[in-house]
Amino acid sequence: MISLRKEIQSSIYLNPFNAFEPQEGKVEIRWDPLTDLTSRLIHFPARKLEKFDVESAISLSLSAKCPFCEENAATMTARLDATVFGSEHLQFEEVRVIPNLLTFDKYSLVAIISREHYLDLRGLANKGSIKKGIKALLDAFQLIRQRDSRVQYFSLNCNYMPMSGGSLIHPHIQGLAGEYPTNFHRIMLENCTTFYRKNKKVFWEVYMEKEKNLKERYIGEAGSTIWYTPYAPKGNIDIGCVFHQPGLFSIKDHEWNDFSVGLNKVLQYLDNENVGGFNLTIFPGSFRYVLSYG
Repeated sequence: MISLRKEIQSSIYLNPFNAFEPQEGKVEIRWDPLTDLTSRLIHFPARKLEKFDVESAISLSLSAKCPFCEENAATMTARLDATVFGSEHLQFEEVRVIPNLLTFDKYSLVAIISREHYLDLRGLANKGSIKKGIKALLDAFQLIRQRDSRVQYFSLNCNYMPMSGGSLIHPHIQGLAGEYPTNFHRIMLENCTTFYRKNKKVFWEVYMEKEKNLKERYIGEAGSTIWYTPYAPKGNIDIGCVFHQPGLFSIKDHEWNDFSVGLNKVLQYLDNENVGGFNLTIFPGSFRYVLSYG
């Protein structure tokens, strides 16, 4: 029902670090069991990353006057359209939701999830900042749903710290809402639908059962959420989580709490490995959450 396809391909080169003796170079190509998109597993020498120079990055970011710091946010960040959101400002305890100055979709939002200018990964975990930001963006999404029925697709995203492509150090996550899915989101939804029509079973339930039985990439469960490493990873470190509820707005508070427990363990692991940033995406309707680095 689910095929875990792979091929190992190789060629010969003369190695300058071994007196130009012939050496075989190998690459393992894997096909994602849902999308059929390929990943290439490269055999890098095992090494731990050097710890990121946080102090220099913080110093540079503060010298540029951070727009997400509380003393600057009111004058340096955009304001919401009150006809959609009911107010120009949305504040959920310490989380502030604002429009993104870069419009990636019909509605492009940013949740500033900390009053502190910098939190390391353990700080994010200990304070539950990401979960708080997600809940704030979900409340904002609900306002969009009430006023714009054409919007059908939502996603939650984060690129935290410069090594992940983040442009600002101040902790924040992004929310997108629009009439059309991104290509990857669309491919996942279409293939989940095709799989169900063909097999009368939910792809993620079958896939997770397969991974549990194989005991190769299955990590474990945190309450109602299942954690694993994808068969065809998208980065050097790629960790996935499956929710029981497929719809973003049907996930209950206890399941978000379970997700936060698992996420906190992942963040602590990344911190132990000197990984100072990450990319995160939640794709509703496809059951899948993805966190990756590299």
